[in-house]
Amino acid sequence: MTIENRRIKPSEEMRWTQFYSDGYQEILDKEFPDESLWTFLESGILEDHEQHDALIYFGNHISRKDLVEQVHLWARVLKGMGLDAGDEILLFGPTVPEFIYIMLAANMTGLVSIMPNLMSSDGALGDMTGYSKVAFVLDSLEYRLRKTLSDPRFKHVVIISPTHSMGTIKRMMLSPLNRIRHAKVYLTRKYITSPKAIRLFGNYSGVLSAPRGKDQISYIFCSSGTTRQGKSNQISMSNDAMISMFRNALSFNMKGAPFKPGSTSYCPLPPFVCTGFFVLVLAPLLKGMTVYLDPRLSPEQFIRNVLKIRPQVTLIPGYYWQRLFMHIEDMIKAGKRPDLSFFRFPVMGGEGCTPEVLSWINNLMKECGSPVALTSGYGLTETFSVSTVDYQPGVFDKDYSKRVVSVGYPFPGVSVGIFDENGNELGYGQRGEIWVKTPALTSGYVKNDVRNHKVLVDGWLHTEDLGEMDERGMLFVYGRMAQHKDAPDGQKVYLFDIANEIRQDPAVKESLACIPEDAPGQQIAVHLAIEPGNTESAEQIILRLDKQVSKILPAGIRIDGYKIEHGLLRHNMVGKTDYHYYRQMTTGFVRPENGRLINVTLG
Repeated sequence: MTIENRRIKPSEEMRWTQFYSDGYQEILDKEFPDESLWTFLESGILEDHEQHDALIYFGNHISRKDLVEQVHLWARVLKGMGLDAGDEILLFGPTVPEFIYIMLAANMTGLVSIMPNLMSSDGALGDMTGYSKVAFVLDSLEYRLRKTLSDPRFKHVVIISPTHSMGTIKRMMLSPLNRIRHAKVYLTRKYITSPKAIRLFGNYSGVLSAPRGKDQISYIFCSSGTTRQGKSNQISMSNDAMISMFRNALSFNMKGAPFKPGSTSYCPLPPFVCTGFFVLVLAPLLKGMTVYLDPRLSPEQFIRNVLKIRPQVTLIPGYYWQRLFMHIEDMIKAGKRPDLSFFRFPVMGGEGCTPEVLSWINNLMKECGSPVALTSGYGLTETFSVSTVDYQPGVFDKDYSKRVVSVGYPFPGVSVGIFDENGNELGYGQRGEIWVKTPALTSGYVKNDVRNHKVLVDGWLHTEDLGEMDERGMLFVYGRMAQHKDAPDGQKVYLFDIANEIRQDPAVKESLACIPEDAPGQQIAVHLAIEPGNTESAEQIILRLDKQVSKILPAGIRIDGYKIEHGLLRHNMVGKTDYHYYRQMTTGFVRPENGRLINVTLG
């Protein structure tokens, strides 16, 4: 690398603007009204003049007028409960219509909505409820918060039934079963159903809209991954930051206009996943699209809905996309090639896939008539949604040359740079920590000043992800920098580099390297999914892999245990590799010793 190249600052050169449409800067420079997020959204929702439904939920078509009326109704309920601007409320459940109404009503009335990660451990959830005095909980998830909700500070617990907003026939079939299943809950005095909450508090007649202070916190989202002991980072987002993300999105929408009135967005993700909430709910509602809600989150349901609904926009991690195209490949083999020409903005976010898998997916996308390739993106809760996106309509020949896929160029209004450990910006093609700067930046981590001072510095978010940028301005993300082990000579050995090296073997479909939580010596465990049809023995594969990996490891570092998994690796509810699950494993491993495998227990 030349000295001149080291002085180049990609974050200032912004070569990625070559992917933007003319006139993008005019939108970024536009002054938006100083108003609440809800006021901003409401005007956009009503601009559609009832040409298109706002939501579709299990056969029930919810008009834009009805959505606005429901938001106002729930605002009256919140005020009728005695809640004032700045108070916190707890929302715990998937994306059903009531949660959308309440989230937007809370913004209207100046409240702060706290949304814990549904995947957090039961023990960690109690610490993620803030100072809320009212909770809104899906009936089937109430048991996970029962101990916390028994605290006297909770004056009301409103039980949300997923059947309430369903179409008439489905509601008539399922509501009695739901009431029987959760009858014990309804006998507790502080617990009330959502219809009863409306009857008790929906007649409030005072002022609903609260004055909005500068940088006022509106939502507390959670990272969609979990940290040690099943806890997630809680991240504050201000009203101003969220509105600035709409400015970025409107500028982005000039290129190919993936968000068009009359189009459909399919949202399977829960609301604490703020990237999904913005891309699949808020932005589509603003632009006159219809949001199809289905909180049933499984690969099978995702496959059924994509082929049935034919959405123009949807977003989910790579595991779900891989499962969809495994099904599509089977359809093609059976002579039933599906028509995918409906896609406009299919996004892989949260966690990607390998370059080999993405190449296979994009070839099938093109073969089935999609006008766009699968769009890779890099979204962060700390930046309220998209930071980079590889959206290039009509371009299917992506860069698959590296060991990770490109997550694209920075979103309009976002700056990205690669920095060394001393805070010096690196040039193109050099690996370092990814820093992001955007007006949509978080206000900070809840009750974590140490992390705030470490991660939020001079307007930059230090993502703690390792990546590099090519000369076009395209970003490649390798993994979390914390996922490493120090060699005796001080060299950092990144676990994702080990996994990527192992994955080059033709027998390996997926690989994961981790350090089990209960392994005090920081032992390295490798989990493998083998390619279907491979006829080699486990001993042959592991002996070969261990010999190959040892060539790239520094002295004093080795793989302490290998474990072959059946099928694909396990993924969590939102489709990310279940890293927390694998870190709990310490038994069932093998390790090469003197040319043969021995059984080992880690820890």
